[in-house]
Amino acid sequence: MGIEHAEPHHRDGATHRDCPFCPGAEADTPNPLLTIQFDGEWILRVVPNKFPAVVSEGPAIGLHEVLIECREHESNPTRLESDQAALVYAAYRDRMRSHAEDPRFLYSAVFKNVGAEAGASLAHSHSQLIALPEIPQGVAHELGVAEEYWNAHGRCRMCEVIREEFDRGERTLASTEHFAAFASYAPRFDYEFWIAPRFHTSQYESSADTLLGELADFTKRLLKALDAVAAEPAYNLILHTGPLRSGVLPHFHWHWECLPRMARTAGFEWGSGAYIVSVPPERAAAELRAAMKP
Repeated sequence: MGIEHAEPHHRDGATHRDCPFCPGAEADTPNPLLTIQFDGEWILRVVPNKFPAVVSEGPAIGLHEVLIECREHESNPTRLESDQAALVYAAYRDRMRSHAEDPRFLYSAVFKNVGAEAGASLAHSHSQLIALPEIPQGVAHELGVAEEYWNAHGRCRMCEVIREEFDRGERTLASTEHFAAFASYAPRFDYEFWIAPRFHTSQYESSADTLLGELADFTKRLLKALDAVAAEPAYNLILHTGPLRSGVLPHFHWHWECLPRMARTAGFEWGSGAYIVSVPPERAAAELRAAMKP
């Protein structure tokens, strides 16, 4: 047997023949839910997923949307201009606000798959949103653990993690005025990192445009460093946020998690829930920090 899967799984976005997200193929997607235009041409679209994981009626109720992030056939989101990237992060917020207006839905799952190994079937840079009528099990567990910590200590655990990581410094990547990035102390994948606001906030959809512009630029810098260190791996970018209409939660802190798909999840991981990584988070942080320097 070969050992090719012991190495990073690279992404391939070179081909764009018959891409349904490119200009001229608008008829290949359902009618848009959101369109942003410039000089008479669309530059961002949100459309219903043509092959949804959930549907408006039936046993799997929900909304499944695709956010087409740019007009050009660009496979690497780090190549988006700053203004365009900011539109993407604002569109997440605006669609989540729309989901919150529908009383059927309790949670908006927002995620981005980059590369086939991370689950992307199309190379054209895009994200997905799924509005759900219940809080997913993993999210409910995370919320429950955060609330238990708050009840026991009267403090947000994520706020403490950010402070502790930057006091220690071993796993920190970088920070801006309002955001911090650090390597996960118990990663599931090599070079896994998290991005969180430096102030307490539980609802992503409450974020202002200026804040999301800062987040977009910061995330792009971090992803460029990941590309440089890990030779452009496939990855998942996942938003963890409070449930829709939940208001301010003192115990929960929204954040993004980046999961580089450096190796395939195999039997031990699926069977035990524990993950084997080859790069310690302290080394991963040091390499990513070095890649972010001018």
